[in-house]
Amino acid sequence: MTRQGTTWHLLALGFCGLLATVQACPAQDVSPLRGEVFVAGTTPVDPPPDEPKNSHAYMTVSGAAALRMYRAMKAGEEPNLCEAGKRMKRAGALMCSLSRDGRTATCDFSIDLINGALDSGRPC
Repeated sequence: MTRQGTTWHLLALGFCGLLATVQACPAQDVSPLRGEVFVAGTTPVDPPPDEPKNSHAYMTVSGAAALRMYRAMKAGEEPNLCEAGKRMKRAGALMCSLSRDGRTATCDFSIDLINGALDSGRPC
């Protein structure tokens, strides 16, 4: 096979693979992402003076994305001890809180910017 023939063969194979991927991965229902982020140290409130002040990105997801995350979490609901009347679910470092009327939610977590791991979000 010529070099040009090999190139076309590889392109055709890649295109077939792309089509198979598109068919195997139907379109996802995507929610817009809203929220807030702030950068701080491991201890965001009253940190020790020698602690780095930029080791974590504290994220809060809100809006439709947070409500979808809350509803998708398999964890059991429990009272939110930080906000009276609200419910919450926890999974590892992720904590999502549902409003009293059940129509809005927020989700909190942080990303350790040193090693890329998820960590607990903002404190009460």
